Amino acid sequence: ADVATNSIVIFGGNEGPVVNQIPYADFTGETWIFEPGVGWTEIAGEAPSERGRYGTGYDPSGRMLAFGGRWRLPETSGDYTLFDDLWSFDFASRTWTELADGGGPSGRYYPGVAWSTQDEALYVWGGATNTDALNIAPSSDFWRWTDAGGWEELTTSGTQPSTRVFFSSAYDPVRNRMVVFAGQIGNFQSYAYQDLYALQLDTGEWTQLHNGSGDAPSTRMHPHLLYNADEDVYLMWGGHTDIGDGNDLWSFDPTTDTWELIYQGDTFTLSGLGCAGNPSEVPADFVVQDLSAPERRHRAMLAELHGNLWLFGGMHAECSDHLDDTWRYDLSTDTWHELIEARSGESCLRRADDCECLCL
Repeated sequence: ADVATNSIVIFGGNEGPVVNQIPYADFTGETWIFEPGVGWTEIAGEAPSERGRYGTGYDPSGRMLAFGGRWRLPETSGDYTLFDDLWSFDFASRTWTELADGGGPSGRYYPGVAWSTQDEALYVWGGATNTDALNIAPSSDFWRWTDAGGWEELTTSGTQPSTRVFFSSAYDPVRNRMVVFAGQIGNFQSYAYQDLYALQLDTGEWTQLHNGSGDAPSTRMHPHLLYNADEDVYLMWGGHTDIGDGNDLWSFDPTTDTWELIYQGDTFTLSGLGCAGNPSEVPADFVVQDLSAPERRHRAMLAELHGNLWLFGGMHAECSDHLDDTWRYDLSTDTWHELIEARSGESCLRRADDCECLCL
């Protein structure tokens, strides 16, 4: 999100359907701008190639930097193509520029990326380097890119997080550090993490901020993390828990290293799977739904602008479908406001359908 142009940008993603819990690839290379009070506008012109699962960092001079990602042909199986190129999107001119075609971190997806306002540099940590989707290969290398010097590999020290993928990251400009929350080891079977780490960008030193015990968010993959400058806190929303997707909102205070639940959202009943004769189908009473909140999801767009959180899209695991709705969360009143209704991905109750199961 860019304050000067009052806009939020999204690029690419996977629009492929999910059939029997298996996602099918259909990547897009579209660029869209969202402006509060205006809505969505598609931007034409040169852009990175079609892809998803790349990492981004925001440079307050007015650009978004995007690194990596993966792609494969629609309706195909087999290996993915991984990208190692670096692109910049200028908010004022609404144009893309390629900054580097390789020469740095190897191709990867889901990297942790942060632009340091103190160092005037882009940092990349970790990500997955496998082309085979079923054999996750997490990395833990650490790189820096500058306009003047290009790519440079760095070393890290301190209390480092365990090897992981599917984590979320955010940049803390007050302390010049990348913050990393949760994730999973990458085997699709072990429980996810719920710990929080900080990587000091100027020294490469890791510190564990919270071990995930006590009053911390539950374990999860693909959560959404950002820094809120107004309150000097980290905000975490949703993501895929070990039970199912969430839509809860949490705040972490970096001065006291404590978590606080801000908005509960849906609550799980722990009702077992099985509905309409299908042992894998999700029953309607799987959760108690808060209909004033957005549908539970992971891998969505979440941005902060003008004291509000702006949410678009994402994936609903239990309904096995993508969402295309847009919401605003008012941080001053702790209330959600739906701006554009979803055309897919919501539960039966949320779309006012009378059906037997949660989604069917």
